[in-house]
Amino acid sequence: MTVEDEEYIDIKSKPIYVPLEFDPKSRWSLLIAESEGLRGLVDLCNDSSAMEATATSVMYAGTDAEQSDALTFFTNDQCNLLNQFETQDSLLAALPQVLANSKMGLRLYICGSEAFIWKVAKIARDAGMNKSEYNLKLIGSKARRVYCPHCEIINEGVTTDIHECQGCNLSLVNCNHFSREMSAYLGYRVDAEVHGEMPERQELYK
Repeated sequence: MTVEDEEYIDIKSKPIYVPLEFDPKSRWSLLIAESEGLRGLVDLCNDSSAMEATATSVMYAGTDAEQSDALTFFTNDQCNLLNQFETQDSLLAALPQVLANSKMGLRLYICGSEAFIWKVAKIARDAGMNKSEYNLKLIGSKARRVYCPHCEIINEGVTTDIHECQGCNLSLVNCNHFSREMSAYLGYRVDAEVHGEMPERQELYK
């Protein structure tokens, strides 16, 4: 089976993204985004008249210009607290404590690159939240996190159908099977059946 063939197979584990929708059953809303994902949060607030500013908080990481845009939109009329972070990593580091201090009825609305939103989803699961309590919207880079079963590391920022593992240097196929537990796609050795047989690499994602 070639990488191209796999695109036509229904991979049930592959994430499917739908527009964010406010959950009217929620008591508290935490909006989380990085970079271009800000657009998704703004759209959600504009489309959700039932979302109360007093029960809505925002965590956002982006450039200085993007953070300025966030400040312009997320006034006291839109949310009760806006926490801005210089980097994605600093936001992710702060999130576990925020969730630990949260109250029952919390819902997360998460926007950004595929790697970012699934990192946030994993932190949410580790905090005891289930998938009905967080909503994911892919906006921005589709670069993937790919798990290598040979050395058990996760490769970040994969944009090609075949890539060299950052841990063991084996050439891996970037396939569509996705593990929510690891928040990563599965990779497997491209020349496992015929050693040294390497198809031409293709750029798939930005």
